[in-house]
Amino acid sequence: MTIIIGVTLFLAAVIGFSLVMKKFRAAGIKVPESPASPPPPSKTPEEEFKEILDVLLKLNLMIRKDIKFSKEMVLKIEEIIDDLKTIIPAMMERYPGEALTYEIKKIGLSHLYKTVKEFLDLSEESRLNQLDNFQKTIQSLQEVTHRSRDIIENNETAEFKTMAHFLAGKFS
Repeated sequence: MTIIIGVTLFLAAVIGFSLVMKKFRAAGIKVPESPASPPPPSKTPEEEFKEILDVLLKLNLMIRKDIKFSKEMVLKIEEIIDDLKTIIPAMMERYPGEALTYEIKKIGLSHLYKTVKEFLDLSEESRLNQLDNFQKTIQSLQEVTHRSRDIIENNETAEFKTMAHFLAGKFS
């Protein structure tokens, strides 16, 4: 019974609103449209890269401070960080508008940090339960950064869309 009353009131509100809007339009009164919000000020590539480096530095400090985090994983994550520091500026310079460049920047800016932080925030017991998934994710990110480095070094632009589509589906 309450649902029927609720639906009826909702329909009455929608009909009433549409009638009021119709009356305004008929009278020639313009309903103010919401102003288009101005695009956020775009960052220069240097500012964007500095922001990514800040996140990667913060990540590196975080993994080094956690004494229970395995040295093997620290080395793997640092290898990913090193790859990102190398490939991101090259991609931003050579292929600024490509989807792969965007996806690699997202990995450096948020995906890697978020993945590691979520794992480090777990209790010891939960870490043990999630270790296999975490290692697979880190391995996958490591493969992505290696492959991206190869794409840049060999100028394999045909791979850009395929790799970008893969990354968008996997990490977004």
